[in-house]
Amino acid sequence: MNTFTPTCPTCRHIHRQTKAGIAVNGNQRYQCQDCKRYYVKENRRYRYPAELRERVVEMYRGGLRCRQIARALKLNHQTVINWIANAGAKHSFSGDRTAVGLP
Repeated sequence: MNTFTPTCPTCRHIHRQTKAGIAVNGNQRYQCQDCKRYYVKENRRYRYPAELRERVVEMYRGGLRCRQIARALKLNHQTVINWIANAGAKHSFSGDRTAVGLP
């Protein structure tokens, strides 16, 4: 039995939620009849956990290069570079490396 109760992520209403077809990735789409917004059951915006992102940044600050980190954690090197660059915009890096994640 389906125990999912559709809740609008915008207005947080649980009533007047209707099915609105299938998304491109195969997930069920819903529409809130109050605010007319469409949404899916699961938001997959961040595929990787925040702990992994923090671990990548710490490994970089520890002196490893982006591709070494990517190989060790089985990630794409561009993903590692993007995470380091995003962290560099929020925090200043110590040491002789620049805030942009390039070796």
